[in-house]
Amino acid sequence: MGNLFKIPAGIIYIIGSFWGLIICLGIVHDKIGFFGTVFALFLLPFTIYLAPWYVGFVDGNWHPVMVIYGSGIGAFILFIIGTLIDGD
Repeated sequence: MGNLFKIPAGIIYIIGSFWGLIICLGIVHDKIGFFGTVFALFLLPFTIYLAPWYVGFVDGNWHPVMVIYGSGIGAFILFIIGTLIDGD
């Protein structure tokens, strides 16, 4: 029964992660250019963490922060509910 919450949690997490990655790489491409984007791929965890906060504070666009962290928090809550239902 807990899988009714765990499966959507996984789907939300995967879609939010890929969408956030695309948004972050777009931010880096707009601010630094192509070579900055290639370099950002090597530093992927830092890119996903820093790029949305940079745009939020500098440009006032908090959409990337909401996508990345909101999907993660939502997926975490659904997963915890599913775990509590299963009794794991």
